[in-house]
Amino acid sequence: MWKMLLRLVDARQMRVLTAWFVTSAVLQGVTLALMIPFLRALYSGSGVGPWLAVVVVLGVVTLVVDTTAMYRSYRVSVYEVCDTMIDRVAEHVLTLPLGWFTPAREAAVVNATSKEVNTLSHLASIVIPNLCNAFIVPLVMLVATAFVEWPLALIMALTIIPLLLIWRLMGTATTRANELEDTASAAAAGRLVEFARLQPVLRATGVTRTGWEPVRTTLEEDSRATLTGLRVKGRPGQLFNLVVNVSFALVLALGMSRVSGHRLDVVAYLAIMAVTARMLLPLTKAALFASEADNAKVALSSMSSLLDAQPLPDPAPGTEARPEGTGITLSGVSFSYDPGRPVLADVSLSAPQGRVTALVGPSGAGKSTVLRLAARFWDVDGGAVTIGGADVRTLGATQVMALTSMVFQDVYLFDTTIRENLRIARPEATDAELAEAARRARLDRVISALPHGWDTNVGPGGLSLSGGERQRVSIARAFVKDAPVLLLDEITSALDGENESAITEVVRELSRGRTVLVVAHRLSTVRQADEVVFLEPGPDGARVAQRGTPQELAETPGPFRDFVEASQDSSRWQLVHAPGQPRPGTSR
Repeated sequence: MWKMLLRLVDARQMRVLTAWFVTSAVLQGVTLALMIPFLRALYSGSGVGPWLAVVVVLGVVTLVVDTTAMYRSYRVSVYEVCDTMIDRVAEHVLTLPLGWFTPAREAAVVNATSKEVNTLSHLASIVIPNLCNAFIVPLVMLVATAFVEWPLALIMALTIIPLLLIWRLMGTATTRANELEDTASAAAAGRLVEFARLQPVLRATGVTRTGWEPVRTTLEEDSRATLTGLRVKGRPGQLFNLVVNVSFALVLALGMSRVSGHRLDVVAYLAIMAVTARMLLPLTKAALFASEADNAKVALSSMSSLLDAQPLPDPAPGTEARPEGTGITLSGVSFSYDPGRPVLADVSLSAPQGRVTALVGPSGAGKSTVLRLAARFWDVDGGAVTIGGADVRTLGATQVMALTSMVFQDVYLFDTTIRENLRIARPEATDAELAEAARRARLDRVISALPHGWDTNVGPGGLSLSGGERQRVSIARAFVKDAPVLLLDEITSALDGENESAITEVVRELSRGRTVLVVAHRLSTVRQADEVVFLEPGPDGARVAQRGTPQELAETPGPFRDFVEASQDSSRWQLVHAPGQPRPGTSR
C-alpha cells in the first residue's frame, strides 16, 4: 500500500509527515513512561520536583510536535490528496480515447473523484496518526515497564505474537470484504447511471411504476455485499480486542499477585496499571483503523487502475504526419470491441473530400463503429484508417479532433446557457460568429422564442429544449468549429417529419465543401448522398456489400434496393378505420 501511496501522492511530503507522527507517538510513550517514577516520587513525598519538571517539559514538547504533525496532515489531505489527486484524474481522463468511456468506467471515474478521494483523505489525517499511537506508544511503555517489573513486561511482549497474527488475518479478511463491497458498489453505480439515462424508455414502457428489476437486483447485491463485508471484517476485530483485554487482565492479576507477595510496591503497581490502562483505548481502536487502512488500500488500487489506463499511442511532438486533403479511407479494416466478437472484417471504403458518403445497413452492421474509428475513438485491430492519406495513428489525437466535427443522434447539452454550449466548440469564438452559426443552423428562431434568448439555461442535458432544438444546437456547434471533416450519426432518425425536413436542409448547407461521412436510416438522408456504402453483418464481422451512387444502387438488385423498397412501403402506411369499430370521440 505504501508504494502505491507514494506513487500517487508526493513521496517527500508523506515521509516527512510519517516521521512527525512517529516522533509524536514516541514522545507520548516516553512521557507516559516517566509517569511511573513521577508517581513513585509523589506518593513517597521525596524528589517530586525534578520529575514533575521533566514530565511537564516533555508534555509541552509532545503537544507542539503532535499539533504540528496534525496541521501538516490536514494540508496533505486537502492539497496533496483531494485537490492534486482530483486534478490528476481529470487530466489523465482527458488523454483517454472516447471509446474508453463505458458506463462502468464512467462510474469508476465518479467513484474515484468522490468516494475514493474521500477515503484517501482520511489516510494522512486519521489513519496514520492513530495507527502510530496504537502501536508505538504501547511499545515504548513495554520497554519502560521492563525496567520496573519485567514479568509484567513479559506478558505484554508475549501478547504481541497473537496480535500480529490476528492483524494479518484481519488485513486479509478486510481486503477480501472491501474488494467485494467495491465491486458491488461499482456495479450499482454503473447500473444507476444507466437507469438515469434510460428514463425516457423506462417511463414510456411503464417500468418505473413497479421498479426496474436490474436496478433492484444490483442494489440488493450491493446491500448483501455490505452486510457480508461487515461480518467478515467484524470477527477478526473482535478477536483482536479480546486478546488486548485478556492481556490487560493478566497484567492486572499478575501485578496484584506480586504486590501481595511483597515483590512489587503498591505505588509502582498503581502507576503501571494507570499507564497500561491508558494504552487500552488506542490499541482497541487499532482494529477500527485497520479497516480504514485497508479501505485506503482498495481506494489506492482503484485509483491506480484508473491512472494506469493507457491513452492511444500518439506520435512524438513534432513528428505528426501532415494530411494532404481531408478524404477518409478505410483499408482492410478489422475491429472488435471484445475478443472473439468481430464487428468489422476487412472493410475497405472511402469518403472523398468535399462529398457526402452515406453508410447504410441493418442494425449491428458496424456503421457507427466506422465513424468512431474515423474519429479515432479506438485503434483498428487490422488495416488502417487514413485522413488525407495519413494514418490517424500518425496524426495524433489532437490533430484528429481538430479536423473533425461530430453530430450524433443523442445530443448532450451542458447545464448552462445556449451561448456557452455553442462556445464549447471554439472557446475563442466571438458573439458575432456564434450568431452566424445559429442563423445557419436555423437555431436563431429557437433562441428568439426563448424567455432569456441567448442567456437561457438549457437545463441538465439540455432537457428544457426539444429533441429537434437540441439537434440544432449540436449542428450550430459544428458550424462554430468549422472543421473540414463532418461525421453524422443518425441525426434525424428520432425526429418528427417537420424537424427532419428542417435538419436535412441545414445539414445540406453544413456539408458544402466538407468531407462528410453519415450514418443514415432515413431514405431522405440517403438520397442527398453522393455515394452510398451498404454494410452487411456476418458471423466474422460486417463487410461492404455494395457501393455506388444512390441512383445506381436503387436500380441494381441487392440489399440497397431492398432497403429502398422497404422504406417506400413504410412511407405509404396509413391508419384505416376498421368496419364495425367506433370512431375516436364517439360512443356506442
